[in-house]
Amino acid sequence: MGLIQSYFLNTKEYYKNYHGPNLITAEIWKQNGEKEDITEHIKSFYGTDNNWNQRLFTYGEVFPNKENYHFYIEFLSDNNKKYWFHGTVGESQQIFNPRLSY
Repeated sequence: MGLIQSYFLNTKEYYKNYHGPNLITAEIWKQNGEKEDITEHIKSFYGTDNNWNQRLFTYGEVFPNKENYHFYIEFLSDNNKKYWFHGTVGESQQIFNPRLSY
């Protein structure tokens, strides 16, 4: 098994038991542009179990035709702790896997 296949297999195993905080808001925008609410769109990837549907996605899957757009995604835990991540949409084949900040 190759390194990439092993990485994806281990990631799926990790997300199988993962239950993250509730996704509460997601926005995307071009530099100096108006922000667009994409919360429901991102929730379809995050899944009803808050585990990214047990897989990794590419930027192209999550943000089709949005390369170089900026994004901000915010979460709220059951004990009301806020988490977020933000960044710039990468190339379509790159893995979308930002780390949570708090």
